[in-house]
Amino acid sequence: MTTLVIGGDRIDMILRELAEHGLENVEHWGGRKPADARRAIPARVKLVVCLTDQLSHTMLYNATIRATRLGLPIIYSRRSATELRSKLSDRYKLKSVKPVVTPERRIGWLPSLPFLAISY
Repeated sequence: MTTLVIGGDRIDMILRELAEHGLENVEHWGGRKPADARRAIPARVKLVVCLTDQLSHTMLYNATIRATRLGLPIIYSRRSATELRSKLSDRYKLKSVKPVVTPERRIGWLPSLPFLAISY
């Protein structure tokens, strides 16, 4: 499934988040050039991600209209990998981060306490 990412200059962390959710074919449009607002969304695209921090209003409006007409899902996010992770998890119903309590252990003179670990 090809994903279209619109906006942002350096999107290395965004690409990493998309890859963790199985979205490895990514096309990126910077969105700063006026000609970008007139581009047509390719037929192979199945998801549109708009990074609203670095995106012109015209580009955002045109991308939304075109994606809606094609029936494509749109995710609006700031250029933050954490925010994108939560929105992708909501859309694809993936497991979110849950704290897991491990069995109690005794460390030296400290009383036995449960340790908190984060699992994905």
